[in-house]
Amino acid sequence: VPKIIDFGVAKATAQTLTEKTMFTQMGQVVGTLEYMSPEQTQRTQLDIDTRSDVYSLGVVLYELLTGETPLDRKRLRSAAMDEMLRIIREEDPPKPSTRVSAARATAQSSFDRCRMEPGKLLAILKSDLDWLVMKALANDRDRRYESAGGLAADIQRHLHDEPIAARPPSSLYGLKKLVSRHLVFFAAATVVMLTL
Repeated sequence: VPKIIDFGVAKATAQTLTEKTMFTQMGQVVGTLEYMSPEQTQRTQLDIDTRSDVYSLGVVLYELLTGETPLDRKRLRSAAMDEMLRIIREEDPPKPSTRVSAARATAQSSFDRCRMEPGKLLAILKSDLDWLVMKALANDRDRRYESAGGLAADIQRHLHDEPIAARPPSSLYGLKKLVSRHLVFFAAATVVMLTL
């Protein structure tokens, strides 16, 4: 089912805006704070590009996995405007597995929603999903995925049990992914080797 996601903020990327299309005043903060990328908190907002949407998609993914937004909603909403913008700009959210692990003692919402045992959900999050989400939520936009397509491609690699781009490359990680994709073959080869 196709879905349209609208983060409520649009910017022309291929042409310059005319006076007729300029409705937002310079220096005005526009957007939903919990989904706002760090560069959107800057008063100039000249550096906003598609990586800002990647950040917002990362927030949505984080929320789907944990049941909460990356930055604590209550803390964010109770702070003064300058403090809210500083939190968004400077503070790194906890990894999804850390958030779910901390909530494990107080609420079962994530586990119940996913219909999963707490240990299994934490194992899934600690594998590639932590890396994937944290790359999408990087405060430095140069460390984020270039586009939503890059994020989608990494999610597809995760779903196909292939090495993801968000994780630092290592031979052991690549071998582990290869074995998990071809488990039957490696199990049969191990049995043959042990028999010989």
